[in-house]
Amino acid sequence: MKVMIDTNVLISAALNPSGFVAKSLYKALIAPFEPVVCDYIVDEVHRKFQEKFPNDIIHLEAFLFNDLQTIEVIRTPEESIREEASVRDVKDRPIIRAAIAGDVDYLLTADKDFLESSIAKPIAINSTDFMKL
Repeated sequence: MKVMIDTNVLISAALNPSGFVAKSLYKALIAPFEPVVCDYIVDEVHRKFQEKFPNDIIHLEAFLFNDLQTIEVIRTPEESIREEASVRDVKDRPIIRAAIAGDVDYLLTADKDFLESSIAKPIAINSTDFMKL
């Protein structure tokens, strides 16, 4: 089962590697799950970390160096698709587009725009519910 790891999960795990969200990420890194991110998420993580946590950028780089070796990075398609319209935040639409193109089963996220969307696949799931799988 493919699990796309959203920006907020990566940032939370980088800042608090022993926290609950990080534990859900670590679960996504082992079988039967296949962790993926899209290039858009990688760029967004760097941008948001630089904006909000510039003094902690070394933690992000170390985290990404270690974890991106086990996470597949997929390309974000440029062309819009019909399904992405159900995601309220236009900035999040490339992520769902990449998840659909990559045949992702779950989107691990804390973002309400994904969690409250009507997209059937991938299933947007928060860390609490993912840990119950």
